[in-house]
Amino acid sequence: MVNRNFKLVTTEVETPLVNAAGSINGTSSEQILRQVETLAATAIGAITVGSFTVPQQAGNEVKYGSPTYYHDQETGSTYNSMGLPNIGLEAAIQLMPDIINRAWDKGKPVIASVSPTQSSPENGGNAFGQVERLVEGMLEAEVDLIEVNTSCPNVVTESGGRKPILGYDLEAMEELLSTLSTSAARTESFRIGLKLPPYVSDEEKLVVPQLADLFRRYRGAFNFLVTSNTIPNQVARNAAGEPILTVPGGAGGMSGPSTREVGREQLRMWQDLMGEDIEIISSLGVDSGKELAVRRQLGAAAAGGVTFLWESKDWGIAVTDVISDWVAAEEQS
Repeated sequence: MVNRNFKLVTTEVETPLVNAAGSINGTSSEQILRQVETLAATAIGAITVGSFTVPQQAGNEVKYGSPTYYHDQETGSTYNSMGLPNIGLEAAIQLMPDIINRAWDKGKPVIASVSPTQSSPENGGNAFGQVERLVEGMLEAEVDLIEVNTSCPNVVTESGGRKPILGYDLEAMEELLSTLSTSAARTESFRIGLKLPPYVSDEEKLVVPQLADLFRRYRGAFNFLVTSNTIPNQVARNAAGEPILTVPGGAGGMSGPSTREVGREQLRMWQDLMGEDIEIISSLGVDSGKELAVRRQLGAAAAGGVTFLWESKDWGIAVTDVISDWVAAEEQS
């Protein structure tokens, strides 16, 4: 029989399936509440909302047109360069009681994903000042867990480039952890986690052991990892070889079933480095109950994705299918 007693960090959950950040977000508060209510009625273990930034952001589609999202049915690759469209911190804090009530009413913990964006005095200054504001705002809103997104690859700068990815910068990550360890958030660090980018290239992988050492030094500043966000700088092309996404350069983050092996590799890598010191939520390529079972076998506390929801006609059926297949896979193992 499948063990149905699960704990995600400090929170009890019904199942080890979560929706990854990005699946419930956007500039419509009403839509966010509808989607939370839809998932709350399923057997999903926890509900992730966001990522939220300090300012409200319209996203890349408003500026560059559509599409900023594309799923290739043949390859199983999903590309997005949506640019974190969201209602902003102030509106998110105001909306959070309704989000929490709808989720808690069905026994679903809420994970709030937060992300720094372009630096400006209005946004809370640099990335670290923004993270401090975002985390403390979500703590005050009494969400169950907070995911600090160090890995969004899709915020386009004024020059048409991309905002640097925080998770690849060792010095920046140390300053981020120092900020968390010295801010008011330190008193509730057991509720805070870091969402990492994928470390795929040889150059990116060189920093991983150093990050692991850093994480151990600042172990009191956070309590879980999410591995990992989408693979950055990937270009979806049409039959003529032209970029499909409308953003400058056509590059976006890639996820979906085709990234399954990368998702597994990232989980193994961090599991080997961190061991039982920290819990890991595994994403990237999680699209089925069988894959959920694999991630659990590899040591993940929970796993989840976005594509399995966005490419379904009914989120309730999509979750039911994943959970049913997971139970079958667990019972066969």
